[in-house]
Amino acid sequence: MNPLETVEISTQHRIPQRPEAALLAELSCFQRLLLVTDGTVTEMLEQYLQESIQVHKLAEKVETDFDQLPAGHELFVSTQDMPVLKRQVLLQGKTTQQSWLHAESSVLLDHLPQGFRSDLLHSRQPIGHLWEKYKTETYKVMLKSGKFLAGELAAHFGLQASDELITRTYGVYSNQKLIMVITENFPASYFKD
Repeated sequence: MNPLETVEISTQHRIPQRPEAALLAELSCFQRLLLVTDGTVTEMLEQYLQESIQVHKLAEKVETDFDQLPAGHELFVSTQDMPVLKRQVLLQGKTTQQSWLHAESSVLLDHLPQGFRSDLLHSRQPIGHLWEKYKTETYKVMLKSGKFLAGELAAHFGLQASDELITRTYGVYSNQKLIMVITENFPASYFKD
């Protein structure tokens, strides 16, 4: 990633971090909502797009090598949290097959209930739907947000490598434990009001 603008917080404090006002000011209303929500992005997309959303898995691997975590996730995950499920997905329209959002996750498998972990590994359900299915009480802590050049992610959206993506990285906690670090990216040209 080539960050154009990012906001980061100390890994020691994990205090909810709001995106910078300058970044928010240049975004549409729905883009701002996607960037700051602590709710389920899948549900928001379904309502905004009036289409069911499905998960298209690009890659998934139970990772035991700490050095192979998604870029930036090593700041928030420790070697004691290994193994993690390293997952890369696209959220796509079920009918249109349009890719709306790219996400990379580091899921701390040993911190999840067995059923949740099994469905995550073997189903095509969005993580947000699994939280609801298993009635997992969670809270999110924003860790980083900003913009960057699409680079190799451009192909997923039919963009040029020089086009911008909006990004956010957040930690998901349950029972006072970090269970996931998720980075979500979507084109800056999407969701203009």
